[in-house]
Amino acid sequence: MSTDRPPRCRPLPPHVVEAVAAPVVPPRAELLDRLDRALAALPADERAAVIAAHCYGEGAVGVAVELGLETEDADALARSGLQLLRAALSDLEG
Repeated sequence: MSTDRPPRCRPLPPHVVEAVAAPVVPPRAELLDRLDRALAALPADERAAVIAAHCYGEGAVGVAVELGLETEDADALARSGLQLLRAALSDLEG
């Protein structure tokens, strides 16, 4: 008998396979459409804050300049808008 034979393949129980299965991700076009709709549903100030802070990468300072706010207020508005956006897309989280 040889001790160098490869291990035998064994089927995994369904609960093991389900635990490591890749999440189902919607197609990119659907994700972008959902993001557009979620952004459009935000109140105008929160939408502008999220876009300036995160899409343009300007942070709270960019929001403050864009909306004429103090930096602390701009930061709070951007965080609020991002929270609303996350809530609208929460079903996509894994």
